[in-house]
Amino acid sequence: MIKLLNIKTGLLLLASMTISVATSAYQMNEQEIKSDIDWQAVPVIEKTLFFPGMITFDWINSPAHKGFTKPDFAKKTCSNCHQGEEQGLGDLLIKNDHLDKMAGKAGSLKTQFQFANDDQFLYVKATWKTASPFPARLHDTLLYKKGKWTIIGGDRGKNPYTPIYEDRFSIMIDDGSVEQFSQQGCWMSCHRGARDIGQATKSDVLDLDVIGRNGLGKTDIRKYLPDTRTERYGLNWDKVKTQEEIDQLKADGKFVDLMQWRSARSAPTGAADDGYVLEYRHNDAGRTVFTWNFDKKTSLPKYMFDKSVTGFYALNKEDFNDLNKRIALIEGVNTMPYDASKIEEGQYLQGRLNRKGEGSAGDNQQVASSWTNGKYTVIFKRKLDTGHPEEDKIMKIGGTYDFNIAIHDGQTTTRYHYVTLPFTLGIGQDAQGSVNSTEQ
Repeated sequence: MIKLLNIKTGLLLLASMTISVATSAYQMNEQEIKSDIDWQAVPVIEKTLFFPGMITFDWINSPAHKGFTKPDFAKKTCSNCHQGEEQGLGDLLIKNDHLDKMAGKAGSLKTQFQFANDDQFLYVKATWKTASPFPARLHDTLLYKKGKWTIIGGDRGKNPYTPIYEDRFSIMIDDGSVEQFSQQGCWMSCHRGARDIGQATKSDVLDLDVIGRNGLGKTDIRKYLPDTRTERYGLNWDKVKTQEEIDQLKADGKFVDLMQWRSARSAPTGAADDGYVLEYRHNDAGRTVFTWNFDKKTSLPKYMFDKSVTGFYALNKEDFNDLNKRIALIEGVNTMPYDASKIEEGQYLQGRLNRKGEGSAGDNQQVASSWTNGKYTVIFKRKLDTGHPEEDKIMKIGGTYDFNIAIHDGQTTTRYHYVTLPFTLGIGQDAQGSVNSTEQ
């Protein structure tokens, strides 16, 4: 048995150690991770992430879930009942989805974690073996054919044989403000009606107050917390509270932090995007670490590669998995304005542009990553206090915080990820509280 953590000692307190990550301006998964932290001195915790299938918050909190009928259900955490069952659960849910036969997807993913902190930063290191023989270095990809640019690819769910999509490593954090998060973790944000889970129609979503055409202008339902609906349980995606009520929830800190490392849209600049979940899945305020490289009005790319920097203007198909080629498109580093005269038939450009984030959206710009011998390694370096309490969970030495981690592996999206059971981390030797999951 591996002890997850002892809340009395909390995370390893590495006050005298700092981490210095060597990142390249436009080299993504091939980059070598270096740091001043002696990771060999930090315990490795192996956790089994599993495929969650169609399990949603409303299902967990209904009689359809056998655990719901137990007298002490309200006091139970997912880990209390299912610790050690992750692989079996994943295998069962994969079969229910027929993904084991249709796509050959495994039901679970073993991942090695290490957690550390110093006076200013939290460090989370994760290593896992990928389903694909190459790192996912493209996302929305542009193909030039017969005089026109087309967006091609898509995730493995929509395009199982020739997917073009990124992988992701996501961290959710709460500080105890969100009711039930410590017990049910990321399932708090997963509901019927969302994409790929009994999807709400575009017209229905546009008609919603706050979410639709007169509010956020969204056309689908993504992650949200039940406190933002007038009915906490049941099918409630369309029962949105007023904007004033949601603003008050945000002011009270009743949101969860969400950080996502993306193999195509953030890794090339040593970054991760920064967001939060409330009535919808939001980006933090400011300039995000990626944007579109495609003008949908003109149907033309905005930028191409600067040949004086990269040696090429555009990509050929054989470049996709040539790890000697740095193929990310990074604003101001290896870009030039689009020039159609330099493009040949059948060539490709990145449909997304990597860039430096600014403001609260740019908080996570010290994230190192590599892909070596079939394994990703990702190291988050995240300020305990980002200075943005309106969108981030502010952590302190001595505090305890609820986490859920997800990995999208094999070029998948939405619910086709792997997730941990929720768990609690204590920061520093004086952290007090109770642990959801004490061993694995």
